[in-house]
Amino acid sequence: MLAFSMDSWSDLLSSYAFLQFLPAVLVLGQLLVSSSRALRKVSFASYGLSFHSRYAANVNFMTNAVGLIGNGYDKFQEKAFQFLRSDADIIVLPQSAVQELSTLPPNIADGTKALEHDLMGPYTGLNFILQSRLHHRIVQRKLTPNLGILTPHLEDELGKAVEDLFPKEVNDGWTEVELYPLLLSLTARTSARAFVGTSFCRDSRWLNSAVNFVEDLFRTVVILRAFPGWLHPIVCVFMPSYWRGKGYFRSARQVLGPYIQERLDALDQKKDLREAFTEPSALNWLVDIAEGDERNLARLAHTETVLSLAGIHTMLLRQLSVIYDLTAHPEYLEGLRQEVADLSSKWNKTSYGQLRKLDSFMRESQRLAPPTVLGLKRIMQQNYTLQDGTLLPKGAYVCVAAYAIENDPAFYPEPEKFDGLRSFTQGDGSDSNKHTFAATDTTVLGFGHGKTACPGRFFASLVIKMSVIKLITEYEFEFLPGKGRPKNWVAHEFLFASPWDRVRMRKREKGSCPF
Repeated sequence: MLAFSMDSWSDLLSSYAFLQFLPAVLVLGQLLVSSSRALRKVSFASYGLSFHSRYAANVNFMTNAVGLIGNGYDKFQEKAFQFLRSDADIIVLPQSAVQELSTLPPNIADGTKALEHDLMGPYTGLNFILQSRLHHRIVQRKLTPNLGILTPHLEDELGKAVEDLFPKEVNDGWTEVELYPLLLSLTARTSARAFVGTSFCRDSRWLNSAVNFVEDLFRTVVILRAFPGWLHPIVCVFMPSYWRGKGYFRSARQVLGPYIQERLDALDQKKDLREAFTEPSALNWLVDIAEGDERNLARLAHTETVLSLAGIHTMLLRQLSVIYDLTAHPEYLEGLRQEVADLSSKWNKTSYGQLRKLDSFMRESQRLAPPTVLGLKRIMQQNYTLQDGTLLPKGAYVCVAAYAIENDPAFYPEPEKFDGLRSFTQGDGSDSNKHTFAATDTTVLGFGHGKTACPGRFFASLVIKMSVIKLITEYEFEFLPGKGRPKNWVAHEFLFASPWDRVRMRKREKGSCPF
């Protein structure tokens, strides 16, 4: 099950940002009895509302989202229910509505608006995604179709990053490390090779902006979520993460700006680009496909910064969970290493798609430690009646209980048990891609589902597999004496890993990565 304890909240509350704002949160919590509602109030069976104020209900959700949503899911079964957040009345639809909800077009149920709302767009710069779909188009039209071309570049950068960042001792040379910051740097560099190319993927200015933008964005979101909406314009002024966030966009313009402008000028002058800008990267493709007002230096740099959110945060959490779970369940290591070894002699860009045991392990790891406990988040753009007769009014925020669904015994026997080969043993050969890590289903919701599923999931799957293969073939890991798998903590619906937990690692004497 999702690892969570009050010790995890102690870690969270001991962080610098929370020490700054915790007193204000507690004082205002006693003074406020309600808050403004950014989204429409709706009438559904309610759960977890035995509080005197919306603020108190929001605190309950902030500290116990897993229990609140899970208990509501169990209680109402195949019926929709609602709970309160400070910013909305949240409608949670049953699992039977997943397929229908996933097919609704944005003019009926808009996922982008829900994402912008959840990530506090006006205060984090994410309201940018409502102005342009460029970030979405670049992934769908360029990044995903060109993964085969990008693969050797990503392998090269990953190898260089591991060489630069990780310890080199073998045999008894165990080194105690904080794995979170190591994998953060590894993920940032590897993904940057695809996003901004070799010109910037090792540039400390870009890497610092990309990494810290993600970290400060979530600090801003978690803190502001503790306050009612009408206080956000006031509270944000006193938040260092809010001001730093603005600085990251300026830094992106300064670092990437000259390169972007040079390519824009070359395109405008119809110059031959074959001699320059030849490396495959999202930065080059971004300039090429931008249209109209999108062909703006500041907007293009902003888009690259936003891409780093998906390219770092979610992949980091998934990689970290896989390594922790392999360390907690070492009985799977030999099988995974052998699966890689069997392909080593003929390794190529298609080999990643043949690692069915690794796909299964990654999928199980994500099931038990997903980046969010809610899925298929939408804001209704018009009234819509589901096939079961449920009316979803315009302006309502709707979602499904993704974590509860993926831990429902009806779909996952013994869901509390970690079964790294669960998906592998379910495969019947009829659909070779049905049980891969990037595949979705009505009970597999880590990347959403249907046509609106995360377009970057194939890129994420590739990078995570590369990282895991490199680490398990060349390194060994173990927890510190007397310690088990580091616990995660949950704030609102978001899962975070503690950056302070330490493990021991050493280089394998005969380890051999196929790339």
